Amino acid sequence: MIGIILTGHGKISSGIKSSVDLVMGSVDKLEYYDFTQDIAPEVLESKISEGIDKLNEDGVLILTDIAGGTPFKLASVLSLNKANVKVVAGMNLPMVLEVISEREYSDIEKIYDFSIEVGKSEIQGFEVKIKEQNNDFEDGI
Repeated sequence: MIGIILTGHGKISSGIKSSVDLVMGSVDKLEYYDFTQDIAPEVLESKISEGIDKLNEDGVLILTDIAGGTPFKLASVLSLNKANVKVVAGMNLPMVLEVISEREYSDIEKIYDFSIEVGKSEIQGFEVKIKEQNNDFEDGI
């Protein structure tokens, strides 16, 4: 099974993990590492590296919040030196839920592509659409 690491600024990772627990219950091979003001980048890098080593049997997908942010950059550099590790930015709850549901039936390359696709597709706006009324009535009983 592909391991998943959630990381990002503030407590987004623990927040998404909490939501995953609420929706799905306890999930195996899922780690999360918040990047708060009291955590040095070197500490986060060490945690992510240890998480990769702990989870990497069939690959590890690291989901981060912001492309170019510290968690993304650290994870990306680590992925260069570790086999079967992919990094995706733009993490959102629907993406995480779908990836967790599909990872047992996929390999790291497919789940990487799937995470990007589903992450984008889950971004939607709310619109009220007014249905045109048809005023043509048929006579009859």
